[in-house]
Amino acid sequence: MEKVFEKACLIQLSASIWQGSSIVDLNTMMKSKKSNEWLRGRKSLVNPELLGPIKTSVHQARNTVQKYCLPFPITSLYLVPKESLSVIDENLQRHRDRFWEKVQDFEIMYEAAKEEARSVLGDLFNEADYPPEIARKFNFNWRFLTIDTPGKSGVLSPEIYEREKQKFVEMMNETRDLATTALSEEFGHVVEMLVERLSTNGEKPKVLSASMFNKLNEFLADFETKNIFNNERLQELTEEARSVINGVSTYNLRYNNGLREQLKEQMNNLKTSIDSAIDDLPRRKLRLAA
Repeated sequence: MEKVFEKACLIQLSASIWQGSSIVDLNTMMKSKKSNEWLRGRKSLVNPELLGPIKTSVHQARNTVQKYCLPFPITSLYLVPKESLSVIDENLQRHRDRFWEKVQDFEIMYEAAKEEARSVLGDLFNEADYPPEIARKFNFNWRFLTIDTPGKSGVLSPEIYEREKQKFVEMMNETRDLATTALSEEFGHVVEMLVERLSTNGEKPKVLSASMFNKLNEFLADFETKNIFNNERLQELTEEARSVINGVSTYNLRYNNGLREQLKEQMNNLKTSIDSAIDDLPRRKLRLAA
């Protein structure tokens, strides 16, 4: 297989957030005089909404990684095309700054949140549940990694070397399949949304705006960067998509039903071809040994 790691590397994003809750055993709950939404087999140590902005910042960071990266068959790792390294790193720096801003906001409210918990939890309140330095319970980091086929060395016996080499080849085959499936499904979804915009279903035609092709153009612009396995079938389909929408004016589509139906049919045919390409992909699942 082509040396993928000449075109890409891996990224691992890790973020930790104080849970703000702890388990309450059944006997303690039964004896407690309190019963409210803070108790669900676990007790909330602070109002859960206070941690919401921090969790949102992590969710947004993960969305950024997923937007620019491809899936990888090891949990928490993503494959990053080298052209996207700088933009991902810059985006994650902004997300990290936002994360720590939200942690700082929570830290300011921490003592007041404890007092609210004391009132709400009553006899279930335990001062020992609350870390004295709450900021230490949060973290946000990422790192870029590169790997390659295991090399021969004095560390690995010939038998282990051959086994690890085969596992690496299988992992990279799985990576190729995952990446191709992800690109195909994203492509199909974008085209499907465009078909939906062009459909009437016997009703008044949907309003077509100048931005209706934005998602497709964005996908096509990113495709060359993400197609690190050089999938020829997808390459052909993206070229077909460019050809179909080249020179198409949303203004003309608004007032020319024939042109609208023609574009809809072409997009439907393209979606069928994308679905067929997905169906032809292997359906194996890699099982990595612990």
